[in-house]
Amino acid sequence: MQRIPATLFLFIVVLCDATAQQSLVRSAPDDHFNLACTGCTMTVADISITRGQHAIPMNLQKPVAVNLLMWRYYDKILGKEVLTRQEQLWTTCTQLLDEVPDDEMLSLHLNLDWSDSSGQTHRFFLVLAGLTKAQFLKFPVEGTFEADTYSPMRFAAVAQITDPDGYPETYDCVKGSCTLAHFEVKTGRIGGTFEFSANRVGMEKHGHFTQGIFER
Repeated sequence: MQRIPATLFLFIVVLCDATAQQSLVRSAPDDHFNLACTGCTMTVADISITRGQHAIPMNLQKPVAVNLLMWRYYDKILGKEVLTRQEQLWTTCTQLLDEVPDDEMLSLHLNLDWSDSSGQTHRFFLVLAGLTKAQFLKFPVEGTFEADTYSPMRFAAVAQITDPDGYPETYDCVKGSCTLAHFEVKTGRIGGTFEFSANRVGMEKHGHFTQGIFER
């Protein structure tokens, strides 16, 4: 039997190993997103305050916790208490947030729709966790991403970007900050800024999101 030279054997092993790694982990150049670009718009799709410190933001179309911004009132026709997003001025309503103890930790979730200059819409999910009701009375409120999920005033974000070919990309925040300039819990008026860097899920690729501005 003919023997393979040692150098050729080593080359084959290295080549096979590199090919295997490439098949397992794809990579791509980093992407930079200027969220305040000319022709771009940012819309606040939904807001929620929940009990506890949530490590990741929620998709509020599929909430897994009660929104404390909702109002409760007794419906005499139905004969039971009802929850509603808007205060009903014709009866006595109580906002759920008012019943939360002052020292209880809360999380503020924001769902944003960002339309780029081509008209393509992308989704952003933000959370500021480890706040108390006192934080909603004095502004600005600033949150920063921390590896410790129980850090107070912790910011986290997930971006769902659709590429030019219509393929979805998900980015998970690894560094960033968010500043809440104002927030009226009774009316839902809110405004602030954010920026973050993130890893793309399933690929060796980074996304850098700058000049995020939201207002409602």
